[in-house]
Amino acid sequence: MPVCTPPSTLEFHNCHPEPREGGVWQLPRYPANVRHALNERGRMVSMDSCGVELRFVTPAQNIRITLTAEDADVEVQVYRGPFLLATHRLARGVPTALHLTPPERFPEATDAALASGGWSPDVWRIAPGRAACLFHHIETFGHPVRPPAASEKPAITWLAYGSSITHSHHGGYPYHAARLLHWNLLGKGLSGACHIEKEAADYLAATAAEVKADIVTAELGVNMRGGYTVEEFSRRAAGFVKTMRAVNPDTPLVLITAFTNSAHHSRAPRDDFERLHGFDAVLRDIASRASAAGDSRLHLIEGAEILPDLTLLSADLLHPSPSGHALMGHNLAERLRPLAGT
Repeated sequence: MPVCTPPSTLEFHNCHPEPREGGVWQLPRYPANVRHALNERGRMVSMDSCGVELRFVTPAQNIRITLTAEDADVEVQVYRGPFLLATHRLARGVPTALHLTPPERFPEATDAALASGGWSPDVWRIAPGRAACLFHHIETFGHPVRPPAASEKPAITWLAYGSSITHSHHGGYPYHAARLLHWNLLGKGLSGACHIEKEAADYLAATAAEVKADIVTAELGVNMRGGYTVEEFSRRAAGFVKTMRAVNPDTPLVLITAFTNSAHHSRAPRDDFERLHGFDAVLRDIASRASAAGDSRLHLIEGAEILPDLTLLSADLLHPSPSGHALMGHNLAERLRPLAGT
């Protein structure tokens, strides 16, 4: 039988490790009890490991860490502190040992410069991409290994909830923004499945409180335009804010309306487009009411201002291109920077 607790030598960031046979650990971003309460697609994509990081510190000059991607070929990025060191590819279903060695050129730069991105340059960060991944083992050949201390990580923590655009990938807008801001990101996007269920709201509120999040963003609406009324969206969005505020009364909470997509440039009216516009109006109303009630820490950002250029979408006219994500990350970072800690 597998052991019941994951290795204490690593930090499983943004992750709820679950034991599997053979001492292997599943790396989902949502716990099973929450996953199983979501919509059908949400149950699946919440197991995705994009946004998870395996973090550790060791003096070892050779490290072997073994991972498996269960459902798709995927890239794994390896960082030392804020610096991208290597990108490895996992073939679906094949346990793969990544051989890691420290960066050769770090001794050329000052300690202050290397640590200027909010991270100690001694922290290893293993970041899977868009696949459900398994952790097998880490080998440091007799050298000690430990999780990073709080002082070795960014001081500001950001929790981000939203659609596939927030779920994204290593180059997605929240990851890009977090790198620019030198923030610690918990990416909780649900590709095609951000339906604001009560169970999701309860979990996200509790998580924000547990990690002492300095800011929470919620990009809401686009995944619900095909199957929900404006009234139901309003009920769920208001419930999300109420739930978040119940346990995080002073945390800056940012609602983000739909990012630029074909609904903003439609040739003719469409029901789903009209619903999306209605959802955006709901978010504006929630923010306005909160302000009137004295909640100065609830903010609204217009998604169309974060991505103002339709041509920076991919050809589906919904999902940003790499350039679109980069611009969004830059624009959102500038909007979020003054809000954290306010």
